[in-house]
Amino acid sequence: MKQDDIDREKPPGPFIGSRPFRALDRLFFHGREKETAELVSAWRNHRLTVLHGDTGVGKTSLLHAGAVPAITDRAGEVLADGGRRWSDAGLPAAVLPDQNPYTRALVSSWDPDGPPGRSVADLVRARARADRYGLPVPVFAAVDRLEFLLRPGGADEQSRRDLLEELFSCLEEPGELRLLLCVRADHWDELRGLLDKHALRFAEVSLGPLSVRAAADAVDRSLERVGHGLDPGQGRLLARALAAAAPGGDGDGTVDPGLLQLAGRAMWEERADRDRSLSGDPDTDTDRALRAHTARVLAETAAECLLSPRALRGWLDRVLVSGDQGMRPFRGGENAARALQDGHLLTRHHADGAYVVRHPRLAGPLASPGRLPEIPRDAGAHFSFACRNREQGDLPVAREHARRALAARPVPRSGGRARIVSLLGDLAFQEGDLPSAARLYQEAAGLWASAGEGTAVGYVLVAQARCLLLARDRPAALNVLGASAGRAGTDPGLQTGLGQALWHAGQAESALDVLDRVLARDATSTEARRTRGEILADQGEAASALRDLERLRTPDSPSTRTARALAQATLSGVGTWSEELDEALAQAPDSGPVLLRAARVRRLRGDRDLAARLAVRAVRAHHPPLPPHQVSTAARLSEEG
Repeated sequence: MKQDDIDREKPPGPFIGSRPFRALDRLFFHGREKETAELVSAWRNHRLTVLHGDTGVGKTSLLHAGAVPAITDRAGEVLADGGRRWSDAGLPAAVLPDQNPYTRALVSSWDPDGPPGRSVADLVRARARADRYGLPVPVFAAVDRLEFLLRPGGADEQSRRDLLEELFSCLEEPGELRLLLCVRADHWDELRGLLDKHALRFAEVSLGPLSVRAAADAVDRSLERVGHGLDPGQGRLLARALAAAAPGGDGDGTVDPGLLQLAGRAMWEERADRDRSLSGDPDTDTDRALRAHTARVLAETAAECLLSPRALRGWLDRVLVSGDQGMRPFRGGENAARALQDGHLLTRHHADGAYVVRHPRLAGPLASPGRLPEIPRDAGAHFSFACRNREQGDLPVAREHARRALAARPVPRSGGRARIVSLLGDLAFQEGDLPSAARLYQEAAGLWASAGEGTAVGYVLVAQARCLLLARDRPAALNVLGASAGRAGTDPGLQTGLGQALWHAGQAESALDVLDRVLARDATSTEARRTRGEILADQGEAASALRDLERLRTPDSPSTRTARALAQATLSGVGTWSEELDEALAQAPDSGPVLLRAARVRRLRGDRDLAARLAVRAVRAHHPPLPPHQVSTAARLSEEG
């Protein structure tokens, strides 16, 4: 169990420790009244608001314990994440592989009980309503930790950028969306550049540390809330102890709110059982609290990233020596550096990506943190580490943690083992190991069946079938699809995945029947509508295809662009099909479906030679390959050149 989980389980006290404030903690969220009012005003009165500030300065706390309750207290509805990750470990990756996984994760965090397969625009549109006078009610939505989408590199960089484009496109349309983006200071310049590029107007709220006076008041009011008889000046003593080494130096400087909560929590727990007091030496107690926090974060980071504590300490020593110049992460240590930033020990230079010590008061604890605590190594801890490493893009480390979770004692129950095995299937699928992914999904299906989770069985069976189809084992895939069809029920996400798999298996009519049922029950299912539109385009039903494809409110994937181009060319041969093809082929040069549709469009326009060359490439493509039933079409086009 990680420390954040331990913090949530402990009885409430005046200080929350290392985690952010949540709505349930709002009675102890003090010292930010002015900032809360400023943020709420900007959020209410602008379609786009950006909240930015340094690591650990309290952006998440201001959002969840300040602004969101202020909006909901006045009967407003807020779509805000509940602390979920940017990955959706609950849905096997091979079920809806063409949907943007980051869109799915964001929509799921905003509406945890809703079905997968919706776009941001469709969810926002579904939440639109009018008041009793018929006037539109604003839809408030917040995206926290936006810096994750701005990180460069990685195989999924395009998906992260596509979600940003999707969010921006929602703001460019008429509506009552009020979007709040929370981003770290080291990524603020990049975000501002993107907003300027899209000519989006926005309100800007910058969050800094607490003043000594505000920090002291926050301590005193929190203690008073739990019935503590205050000693005069107790809050100011703690605030001055933390501000002493901050810029400004003499107590008139600023106080880091994260360090204030850490020190206050440690001092309270040490003395609460005796005299319900924070009395003592604030400097000594603060140093002890920060050393304990530093040791815990270092131990967790080493365990999570499968690094030796000595290697991590060696790099941190170089960070300390570098001073304000900072140090870039060591080779293979990028995720460890980010974990230390998430743990509020380091911060990142805006320009060159080097890391520096986040606060002067942390220099001593970082130089000498003391003995590192033992980190739990049970199945739950390893599974959590696996999910986080997958989110960060380190798939080999994620896979090793998942394997250790399976081998941990006590042995996880069927449901727990099913989640771990399904995650291993996801990792194999992401790395292109289709036989292993199919085998792991099959194993997960058996485990889910033992746990009595019928819908979960259906999901992993569809995932298994998709892997078999991509590996061009159509007979085996059809057998699995037959088993999964009876478990689809009315679950729209599972039915959409089943419809996609049926299409890839060459069962067009069955696929369309399934997708028609999904959309009859939920017209906001973007993924079902996109899939149906692409199937109809491939089937030559151009008018029906365009009715679906032109209703999509998301940035188009290369597959959708070529489907629209094919439908336009089939109908009239006019439109923006040429530009659509060029953009799609540039983004997906090794996609079988994209290349085949491009070949068909060129053939309709009379360019036999180019159509033949594209068709040859379609047959040879691997990311993804052509569905088996479309190979003959591509072969015929290649021979006509």
